[in-house]
Amino acid sequence: MSTNDCKTVQPYLSAYHDGELSAGQAATVAQHVEACESCASELRAFESLGSAFAQAPIPAKRDDLWQRIERELSKANEPVTLSRRFSVWVRESPYGAGLVSMAASILLLLGFGLWYGGNNKHEMAGNGRAMAMHGNDGHTHDDEMSAEHMVEFASVMDDYLQKLPSDPDGAEQMLLTKYDGEKVDTEGAVKLVGYRPIVSGGLPEGYSLASTSVLKMPCCTCVKAVCKRNDGSTLVLFEHDDEETAWFGDRRQSMAMCGDKDCCLVDLDSSIAATWKQGTRSVTAVGVRDQDEVAKLVTWLNKS
Repeated sequence: MSTNDCKTVQPYLSAYHDGELSAGQAATVAQHVEACESCASELRAFESLGSAFAQAPIPAKRDDLWQRIERELSKANEPVTLSRRFSVWVRESPYGAGLVSMAASILLLLGFGLWYGGNNKHEMAGNGRAMAMHGNDGHTHDDEMSAEHMVEFASVMDDYLQKLPSDPDGAEQMLLTKYDGEKVDTEGAVKLVGYRPIVSGGLPEGYSLASTSVLKMPCCTCVKAVCKRNDGSTLVLFEHDDEETAWFGDRRQSMAMCGDKDCCLVDLDSSIAATWKQGTRSVTAVGVRDQDEVAKLVTWLNKS
């Protein structure tokens, strides 16, 4: 996607308003909103709802509140139940009107959230999540990776990325050692991760498969394929269940359309990394030369 792509930016306006996006993702959304009045208006709607809750007045409690409630209850012929106490409190208390108003606002917000979420659920799945990607460490990939593990993981990946261009074999061994890696063939990968790696269907012309391995990374257990170009340079493909841009720390990110996929592109100084959805999983390519090469890989893997 480009920064002009409303369909890709809109699902992340709420997270942007709540400050939940990474610096790179937030910059992409901010750049789009600045130039797009439609998305800017939608963002203002989130801001208005938050402001309405923050400014809702809470009246002071009357000194004789509970005495009035007890007098009302003593006059009642029906049994004194919790629900009746509550109804009297709502009617008599200066808090009552505010409570009813707040409840109505909450129901309005819930309805808006269900409507908005339902309309965007399929679109967010298609857009990847190249922007949100929540991982974990030692638990299932549905749990969020702790801040401590996220920082450690990003540091390890940074070392790997710096080492990869000049010493790909050393970079490979570093990850295998750090994350209990095991070199496997296609059938071995199926036994360990439960699916057949995408590279088992071959690679585009000009690439060859050097090795495949399975790594128990903090985000998830993933398949790593080391690929060689005809000129001997290295490209690495990670196939994983999570969608975690924490892999790359605070490196600059942008969104782009590569082939028919929305991809999250990360600047790696001398190369780039790209993450996109491939079926039910995600693929992260490291050591990619440019966006055209990402599109070539996406197109090929779609056909394989």
